[in-house]
Amino acid sequence: MVQLDCMQGMIAGYATSPKGQEAIRKFLASPEGQKTIDSYLATPEGKTMGRLLLGKALDGLDLPVPVKDQIRTALAGTAD
Repeated sequence: MVQLDCMQGMIAGYATSPKGQEAIRKFLASPEGQKTIDSYLATPEGKTMGRLLLGKALDGLDLPVPVKDQIRTALAGTAD
């Protein structure tokens, strides 16, 4: 189990490094990455995560509060 923890730490370290972040961005922008995202978002866990991320993304958008509230209400109504 110790070896697994060490490997997880190495992966986490790489994923949070500038080089790892760039590799992740490139993969997610690729056709294969897009297919991976689509496959994940089709799962119940992916749908939940998508709604969570969309809700967080709304906070950073320059939209009127009533529009944000409408989107949040719509997202709450789509729970599976």
